[in-house]
Formats: sequence, C-alpha cells, structure tokens
Amino acid sequence: MSYANSQGFRGLHIVCEPTGSYSNLLLKLAHQNGHTTAYVNGESVYKAKVIENNDNSKDDIKDPRIIFMLSKMGKEQTFRILPAEYKALRDLNRLYDVANSYRIEMKTRIHHLLIRLFSEFPMGKDFIYHHSGQMLFEEYSFSPWRIVEDSFEEFSLKMKNRCKTIYRSTLVKLYEASKESVLHILAPLEIEVLEQHFKYLYEDYIRADLRRTTIRKQIENIYYKLTETEDIIPISDSKIMQPFYLGRILGETGPLSDFDHINMLQKYSGLNLRKRESGYFKGKLRMSKKGRAPLRGILGGMAFKMVKRNEIFAEYYHKRKNEEKLSGTKLLAIIERKLLKIIFGMAKNRESFNKLKSITCESHYKLVA
Repeated sequence: MSYANSQGFRGLHIVCEPTGSYSNLLLKLAHQNGHTTAYVNGESVYKAKVIENNDNSKDDIKDPRIIFMLSKMGKEQTFRILPAEYKALRDLNRLYDVANSYRIEMKTRIHHLLIRLFSEFPMGKDFIYHHSGQMLFEEYSFSPWRIVEDSFEEFSLKMKNRCKTIYRSTLVKLYEASKESVLHILAPLEIEVLEQHFKYLYEDYIRADLRRTTIRKQIENIYYKLTETEDIIPISDSKIMQPFYLGRILGETGPLSDFDHINMLQKYSGLNLRKRESGYFKGKLRMSKKGRAPLRGILGGMAFKMVKRNEIFAEYYHKRKNEEKLSGTKLLAIIERKLLKIIFGMAKNRESFNKLKSITCESHYKLVA
C-alpha cells in the first residue's frame, strides 16, 4: 500500500482468478483493508495467453501479466460478498447434498446385504424404511434366524406392540419367508457378522436421513426469515414452489436484487444459450454450462419432479417429446430455463406461483384481448 501511495495511487485494486478458498481469502482480506476487488474468468486467462504471446504455457510470471491485461480491457467479474443468510444457505446446500448422497449409498448397500441376510425377504423396498421396517430392525435386526426363534404368536405380539398399524398378512409373509430363509445353511459366526454389518448400515442410514431432515428444516427457516426482510424474493407455496427448494435456489443465486434482468441470472447459472455458426454451417443452440453448476443441479431436480404425470410441466414435456421427438435431457434443460424465469418473475413481483400466469402462452392472452 505504501508503494501505491508513493506512486500517486489512492488505493489498490486486487484482481485474480477464482481458484477457490485461496482467492476468496485474498479478496476478503482486500475488502477488510478497504481495497477494491474483482475476478477475471479463468478460461479467459487461458485463451488470452495465446493472443498475448502465441503460447498457452503456464507460469507464475505470465499469468499476472495476462490478468492485468484483461482487467485493463474491462473483462472483470464482480466478487460478491453474500449476506450471512445466503452464505448459510449455500453451506447448508453442501451439507444436504452430502447427507443425501450418503443416505442413497447406505440404501444401496442395505439392499445388497439384505439378499445375503434375509434371502427370501417378501416385502418391497419401501417397507424397509417405513415405520414397520424400523420396528422390525429394532426388534429382530431383519434377521430371519432371530425371527424364527419365536413362535408366530410371539413374533406377532412383539411387532404389534411396536407397530399398531402393521397388517396380520404382512406378519404372516415375514414369518413364512423367515422359515424359508433359514433353510439356507450359514455358519453361526457368518450370521453374527452379517447381522452386525446390517446393523451398522441401517444405523448409518437413519443418521443420514435424520441429518437430511434437520438440514431441510434449517433451509426452510432461513428462507422464511429472508421473506421478512427482502423486497425481491419469490413467495413459496405448499405444493409447487416449496420453501425448501426456493431456499436452496437462493443459496446459490444470492440476493436476486443483484440481477437486473433474467439474462444476467441465466448467464450466472450457465443456462444462457450459445450459438455455433460459421459461413453456411449452422450449429444447434446449446446451454453454455459455464455458470454455477450447483444451481443447475437444484433446478434439474425440480424440473424432473415437475414433468411427472399430473404435475405442472407434464403436458408440455410429453407433448413436445412425442410430437417433436426431443430427447428427455434437452426438454429438462428447457424446463430448467423456464423455471428460473418463473422464479425470477415471482421474486420481482414478490408473489407466489400462479399457474395461469406462468404456464399459459402469451398468445392466448392476445386472443382474449
């Protein structure tokens, strides 16, 4: 700073590539000391090397020179310092994804192990994680050898005491399947280890599921707090635009007041379209996918849910898929763009989802007029 002052400058302007934790720490320190900051796109730096010296090699002397050149050309990106609520939402998004991935992994491993432990298991996969399945785990650890140690009457009484809603027909299926499963002879030590393994997996699943539920509530609570303070924010409902999904999206976008137009938000998320044309060649329009990948992932999950039968985009999705023979992946990408546009419009008007307004084609309104 003293050198900058001696050269007649009033302060420092710190510019760097977005490399993750180190660049964030550098720019935060710069802000704390009253300096201005900016990013330059890493891809731009890579490609500008070829323009600057016809060489794409990388070294610690060349990179700063290229970054400085791009900065002077005005090719800078804003380094955003998000308010605390948005930072918390972004971190909770990461925690939710980890818990959800681990939960899915545990379910997969449980299903594989159950084939060895309870080879004739008669119930569907949903039963395993339902209240009845949890009671079967707590009482018998899903072990057919433990089940057949009791008579059917004892088994029924114990399960009924733990789960009042379980059907007698279900208990009959489980007991009869247990008698068949124990015919597959296993050594006592092997059975013991299988039961121990299953116990660990099931407990890990319950822990991950509880963690996911807790994080979901945290995201919803922060979203509700933001609705009390933010002027530009989408208002949730209980069916379509649920507070959990809107909270996750806001965690990735940050304050929507930072975006003046939907095109800016689409570019930030990587949902903006790019052309490929050269002479007579006309390439297809495709999404750039250069923006925020976690945001696209959340929108993709919402889009997949909303194209199922009787959901809001079901008719649109299946009509275009059948008539235009578009691939499901491409249609989901189109719906992601539509969703982002709908949510941005909701935020600008501070309103909840209106199906008639959001889905109906503009030409229909012109016909009515």
